[in-house]
Amino acid sequence: MKALRVVFYVLGGIVVLAVAGAIAIVALFDANKLKGEIERTVQQQTGRTLKLEGDLDVAFWPSIGASLGRASLSERDGKGTFLGLESAHVSVAVMPLLSKQIVVSGVRLDGLKATVTRDKAGRFNFDDLLAAPAATKDKSGAPPPQAPRDAGAVRFDIGGVRIERSAISYRDAKSGQAIDVSDFNLRTGRIADDTPGTFELSAQIKSRAPAADARLALAGGYRFNLKKKAFALSGLDAKVEGVAAGVTGLLLTLRGDVAADPVAQAYAVSGLALNAKGARAEDAFEAKVTAPKLAIASDKASGEAVDASFTLKGPQRSADGSLKLSGVEGSAKALKIASLTAQLNLSDPGLPMKTLSVPLKGTVQANLEKESLQADLTAKFDETNLKAKLGLAKFSPPSYTFDIDADRLNLDRYLGKPAAGGGGQGGGASTGGGGGAAADPKVDLSGLKGLEASGRVHVGALQVQNAKLSDVTAQIRLANGRLEVSPHSAKLYQGALSGALSADANGNRVALKQTLSNVSVGPLVRDVAQKDAIEGRGNVALDVRTAGGTVGAMKKALAGTARVQLRDGAVKGIDLAETLRKAKAVLGSQAAQQQLAEGGKQTDFSELSGSFNIQNGVARNNDLQGKAPLFRLAGAGDIDIGNSRIDYLAKPTVVGSSKGQGGRELAELNGVTVPVRLVGPFDAVKYEVDYAAVATALAKSKLTEQITGKKGGAAAGSPLDKLKGLFGK
Repeated sequence: MKALRVVFYVLGGIVVLAVAGAIAIVALFDANKLKGEIERTVQQQTGRTLKLEGDLDVAFWPSIGASLGRASLSERDGKGTFLGLESAHVSVAVMPLLSKQIVVSGVRLDGLKATVTRDKAGRFNFDDLLAAPAATKDKSGAPPPQAPRDAGAVRFDIGGVRIERSAISYRDAKSGQAIDVSDFNLRTGRIADDTPGTFELSAQIKSRAPAADARLALAGGYRFNLKKKAFALSGLDAKVEGVAAGVTGLLLTLRGDVAADPVAQAYAVSGLALNAKGARAEDAFEAKVTAPKLAIASDKASGEAVDASFTLKGPQRSADGSLKLSGVEGSAKALKIASLTAQLNLSDPGLPMKTLSVPLKGTVQANLEKESLQADLTAKFDETNLKAKLGLAKFSPPSYTFDIDADRLNLDRYLGKPAAGGGGQGGGASTGGGGGAAADPKVDLSGLKGLEASGRVHVGALQVQNAKLSDVTAQIRLANGRLEVSPHSAKLYQGALSGALSADANGNRVALKQTLSNVSVGPLVRDVAQKDAIEGRGNVALDVRTAGGTVGAMKKALAGTARVQLRDGAVKGIDLAETLRKAKAVLGSQAAQQQLAEGGKQTDFSELSGSFNIQNGVARNNDLQGKAPLFRLAGAGDIDIGNSRIDYLAKPTVVGSSKGQGGRELAELNGVTVPVRLVGPFDAVKYEVDYAAVATALAKSKLTEQITGKKGGAAAGSPLDKLKGLFGK
């Protein structure tokens, strides 16, 4: 017993000495003396500058803790501040460390400010801090010993986290995104595996692209398992207020319970309710989604119907719609929604029929393991029967797929027909002034950015902008802000169309390659341009491109090439045969005269062709060739598409023929060229005939006949050759 008492005394003495020693260390240890060494070590290891401006306090019992005053850490190059804080405190319980557990009593950060950036190469400004340090070797050159594999797992247990008055700034040079999170506050309960806790989070979020300035508040309960990668949120209460994505007065709330266990392939939603309302421009909207109960397991899925609805009200339009998903079947690997019903109702005075209702029915299948989804839909509205397969090839980032087939579709019923041009060359509103210029419509392709989609569209019979097409087929791809409709094809006006169209949001650019083969151009031009300007059948080839922020700017920036080849047709508004007869009658007694192109007049041709080089919205032609029973046609000039004007010189030359438009009457003009200049705005083209030039050419022809006794030219040195100077030839 005496020996036992001695042992106890010895042990007691050791404990007393240990406690006394610990008290002495805490009392005598001055952590602030280490600040300089800590700053030097950080500089050597990271190349960054650490400034510890506040006091550094260390405690060893009953928990190991450190308190830090004001501090900052620079960027890698020492310029600028990566992060800074007003104060911080972390404490770790001592006794659990003996059993390989880390129990953090608490973490507190106050006034944290961090700047996170990503350069154009995709590198973050903290990547160097995450890099594994290079392994060091001892004096013998051997690497340091590795920890044994059976060292045991370290368990983390945090009593709570508190972050107050903090801010994070994010700048992305690659995407141009800029986000500022300010007044960030977070409080949590205990954070440990399979341990329930609660949290409260609030922050102000601002961004430039997309523009946002909103207040976020989030609270609820949580439970997680790191090994299983499972989590559950209970009593979730989220609210967003402010401006976001062009919506003002936004109020978004989300409540309910959510749980996910990816390893067990188990997912559950209960009492989920999402509500949103706000205004976009002058239109106010409200949307609701409810999911009372949904459970998905590895072998079974079940749930109650999911309902969604929305309303949109504005001074000029209104809309409402509903969606119901019911009949959940299958499992996590192959989930099926047996019934999808939806209804969309539109009311807009801009619609020709004022109101439009579109019902949808279908089914939905999803594979959560492969992150894919497909919906098979059918719709019948007006005269259209539509079938569509819509899908997601991947969830993140979303990649959409589609295959749409409609038997007939009249888009003019929903978009409105083009304004009538008056049905003749002189009809329609002039673009040359007088009534005030209409606003130049904007062209904004930025909506293409951030989307990825591919698919096919087929329409049996399509009417758009009064053009009537059949068997329309188009392959469509959208990625990286670039839309490609290629190839696309259709039948129209007894001919065919094929080509490729692209629209690029990176620069607001559009390009078109189009071929019209064996098309009857008269009905096409009358339907689309509302003008009776030309008849004939043939081919048209376009290869054009443009860019700009408005329709007008795009017309003025148009560039490329075009070629037209027509046969057996007529140009409306001018009768060259009548013009030639008038030229014969006046024989130079009149100067050039201007006349408006007139309906009812036309010039027949058997062949007509020409190519155009287009630059800065002006199409230039210098190789016009045409054949008619009465004349051969050449020409050159400009068609100013950007300003809707024409300045073109046509040169018909009379040929020997008694057929066609008054051929016998014009036998005397055989070989004479009649200059005809077409000038003015597209809606009021005037043509001008140089009668004096015609008379001069005719007089020269008659004088040649008198001297030589036959039509044609004279040999060099003849009397006629000496008289050429009289006519400037």
